[in-house]
Amino acid sequence: MGNQQKLARFAAWLEENGVQMDKLELRQSEKGNGIYAKEALSKDEQYIQLPHHLIITSRVCRDALSTDSWTPKFEGTTLLHVFLIHQRFVAEKSSFWHPFIDVLPTEFQTPLFFTGSELDLLKNTNIPSATEEQRASLQKTYQEALVDVPESVVPRDVLTFENYVWAAMVVMTRTFTGQILAQKEESDIRIMLPFMDMLNHDFQAKVEFNDTEKTLNLATCIDISQGDEVCYSYGPKSNDELLLGYGFIIPNNPYNRYTLRLNYTQDPLAIEKQELLNRAGITLSEFHLQIGELPKNLLSLVRVMCMNDADVFYAKQEDEDSAVTNLGLRLELGARFMLALHLENKIALLQQEKPKEMSANARLALEYRQGIVDILQYAQSELKLSILKLLGHACQVFTNLHSLPSYICKDGQPLPLDVIEDSSRKRKRADEVDLIQNFIDNVLITEESFAKDSEFQAAAEQIDAEPDVLLTLFILRIRMCPNLPWHKAVLRLEPFKHPMLAADNPDAMEMYGEMMMEMGEIHDTLFPLLTNLFPKVFAKEYFTADLFLWAAGIVESFQLQVPARQLYKTEYDEKGLCLV
Repeated sequence: MGNQQKLARFAAWLEENGVQMDKLELRQSEKGNGIYAKEALSKDEQYIQLPHHLIITSRVCRDALSTDSWTPKFEGTTLLHVFLIHQRFVAEKSSFWHPFIDVLPTEFQTPLFFTGSELDLLKNTNIPSATEEQRASLQKTYQEALVDVPESVVPRDVLTFENYVWAAMVVMTRTFTGQILAQKEESDIRIMLPFMDMLNHDFQAKVEFNDTEKTLNLATCIDISQGDEVCYSYGPKSNDELLLGYGFIIPNNPYNRYTLRLNYTQDPLAIEKQELLNRAGITLSEFHLQIGELPKNLLSLVRVMCMNDADVFYAKQEDEDSAVTNLGLRLELGARFMLALHLENKIALLQQEKPKEMSANARLALEYRQGIVDILQYAQSELKLSILKLLGHACQVFTNLHSLPSYICKDGQPLPLDVIEDSSRKRKRADEVDLIQNFIDNVLITEESFAKDSEFQAAAEQIDAEPDVLLTLFILRIRMCPNLPWHKAVLRLEPFKHPMLAADNPDAMEMYGEMMMEMGEIHDTLFPLLTNLFPKVFAKEYFTADLFLWAAGIVESFQLQVPARQLYKTEYDEKGLCLV
């Protein structure tokens, strides 16, 4: 029997059983079966009246399945699953519900029905893991049904997992909450409403249920024109929920989101960082990205993830409000770089080649994937704009102002927080390269910076030392020379002490003792030799052992990686010291 014949028989069955549907007709469309208005429907008009005896509740299922010697022990959706299998494969045409069962879909486009190659198109999204969880949950309730349902009620060649998954998808896609009934049983978690369940999804559709003594009525809250499809809103669901639960997605879905999970448990400072987050009331490690705004607390968490030893050590001494905020431009930039780079990598993984030949499921997977890419690209674009704004401020203020947190620098005029947080100004593409180059060349301290001090550069070329040691020497050289552009920035850091110099408890001393010893040995190896060889460059009073340890702490604490090549597709990609 063809689909149109099944729909006609179902419509006749509905009318025979007292369903009022004079202004409606069943019709097949590209969405599948649907309900359309034969006549215009006015706001508040009741357009479906469903008699109570056509509502499938737990009691209906239990009565249909029970025998003289057996009654189902399970309830809820599992009861509905077994009922549907029994009615379709056991009772068949003898069932009162057969015309309704016969128009239910037999195939679905949810990931549970995807082939391996189709599921591969959903890699690097949240769908594969959610699908496995869904399958595992169904497998558990299926096993419970196998134990309880007698062979005489549903034979084992019928009560298969494949049929159970089919029934579960019918329940997932075609049921309503039992809360809409005035008289409901505790087990009526979900109920089935024949005919009403054929209403397809539309976010704009607004309806109202009214349960009377004899019928469950459905009224429209908006005007519906003649010939239009009559729909029902499934709620503000993301494409994740729609794909997993119904087998379709909505392009440009305003409720679409991507769940971003951040894991820092392997960080050696994970326990201390978690304490900081707890103090700030940040307990989440997963966030829902959407087009329109970045999730609250996302950057706060990533700032903490970017913290080094010194940041954590001093933040633990701050009050709750400022422990994970007002952390300075270095951490503001570092957090945004880390997050933007993370999103860039996710986007690259999702922009894989399309298969030459595609099934309907494959096309659906690619449409879903593109929706995720759109969300990630939006979030990344917001981060990039914010980064450019911060880079611009860094270039403008680092000689006169600063954005260092109070636990590092208590002197000078700090950069206002609203300047750090404001990322509304947009820049043209041509500005990006100039701004990034300016920041790397004039603010960030790298080995390339030695060129601004020809005497130091000439001496450094003759020193066989690691890059961090050369940077340590350069910090002391900057402190010594007022004409170098970073002089004020370095002077502002004079009160700063790395935890190896500030800690006075045995555990901290044990943690940093080896580092202090190593840096002390390096200093003793270099001095007074360098002072004797280059007296103008390495003046004795500016390169003492204590100052060397202080400068080494700065090099250890103020490093910043600028991944400009990957994020902005420029040739500039550098790691250096950010003392702004």
